[in-house]
Amino acid sequence: MLSTLILSLIASGVLYYIISAFYCVTFHPLASVPGPPLCAFSRIPYWYVSFGGVDVFWMKRLHDKYGPVVRFGPTDLSYASAEGWQEVHGAKVQEKAVEFSPQPVNGVPPVLTATHPNHTRVRRLFSPAFSARSLKAQEPLFQKYADLLKHKVSEVGQDGQKPVDIGALLNFTTFDVMAELTFGQNLGMLAKTEYSPWVASIVESLKMLPLVAMINYYPLLRVTLFERFQPKWIAEQREAHCAFSADLVNRRLKVGSKKPDVWNLVLDDKGKGLTLEEMHSNAELFMLAGSETTATLLSGAIYNLLRSPRCFAKLVDEVRNAFDSDGKMTLENLGSLKYLNACLKEALRIYPPVPIGSPRIIQQGGQMILGTWVPPETRVSVHHWSTYHSSSNFTDPNSYVPERWLGDPKYAGDAFSAHQPFGSGYRNCIGQNMAMHEMRLIMATLLVGFDLELCAESEGWDEQKSFALWIKDPLMIRARPRSRGRGDKL
Repeated sequence: MLSTLILSLIASGVLYYIISAFYCVTFHPLASVPGPPLCAFSRIPYWYVSFGGVDVFWMKRLHDKYGPVVRFGPTDLSYASAEGWQEVHGAKVQEKAVEFSPQPVNGVPPVLTATHPNHTRVRRLFSPAFSARSLKAQEPLFQKYADLLKHKVSEVGQDGQKPVDIGALLNFTTFDVMAELTFGQNLGMLAKTEYSPWVASIVESLKMLPLVAMINYYPLLRVTLFERFQPKWIAEQREAHCAFSADLVNRRLKVGSKKPDVWNLVLDDKGKGLTLEEMHSNAELFMLAGSETTATLLSGAIYNLLRSPRCFAKLVDEVRNAFDSDGKMTLENLGSLKYLNACLKEALRIYPPVPIGSPRIIQQGGQMILGTWVPPETRVSVHHWSTYHSSSNFTDPNSYVPERWLGDPKYAGDAFSAHQPFGSGYRNCIGQNMAMHEMRLIMATLLVGFDLELCAESEGWDEQKSFALWIKDPLMIRARPRSRGRGDKL
């Protein structure tokens, strides 16, 4: 009797799945959108490549085969065009698919994943901390760490006699900068040339993001399995991680500071509408979003420049003609270096720090996107890597060519508006101006001080796996004290 009941339930489940699969492939509103037939009724292919860290390249292959719109799950669409940015991330209010981001232990979403009303409120409160006026006031802080980085490169590399893992030093620099802006104190990583245990846990946890996404995507899975059977150490690690960030925020608020950090600028508005829990969760977000991505882009820019001698020589000439070894680098004069800006912009295209899409959820009533009606609850996103490496959008898409941003006629037909590395629309990156200044300053400081050379062991460094962010191997270079000659002021 019991066995018959079990077999009946199994048979019913199989039948239901077969009917559902048939509906998804034939009658579902998204049935006409191209994509692998299996993906039309199952997310298994996507989870498989995500857990392997190769979903970025899998998605690119799908776009190459099926075009600028791909259905890669029953209710998941990926876009790879300038028009996709306009219609997915444009003026129409969309909510983020929060299951693709780790949720804070305190249960209060940061600005990145907050609902539209909360996002608008919290972003307005934090905007003064990322304004042009604030960035100008923070210039000495950025300069301090650029100078310390220059000293550490020389010290660790023994003036070019030993290889230097420039990727690690860049991570130490950007995390220290963001810690001082967020907590009023640095973590001492650049000075010690080692990760703090807290930051090391942040970087290591990136590999868990596909698991987090899958658990959040299926509420039943989260309730029935993960919340009951998750290892105790995972819960303890998450709680300890969040407590560390919260304690630093609390200490900063209690002690106060006269420096132009995030909280001085936010609390000038008396923190109206900003709760202590929102301060905690956003501080944690700023540490990762404002550090790992900046260091990643700089690493990618250095790697691509050192593999492109012509571009590297041209950039060295521009920077060294603008600054002597003691030249003062400011927001204004760094921003005016056209080739430096083009080199960083091209690095953001060929090696975007966040190569995946940032999914939005279609709201009630559905939405027309690129001529196709998309039903409610569909996840839609523009995939950075696929968009930037598409020959439909960019000439020589896999080549590092800064000149494409400087009016070279060969690249006049490029779809430049398809390039949105900081996101598009009202949810674009609040700290993008800060990130660009920090990248310009660090790059120029290194080029003024050193002659750089890529070590043989780092050839092919860009062949990486991705778990939302790139998992980077050491980027080994030699940094010899600057030789005099080409590119020096007369």
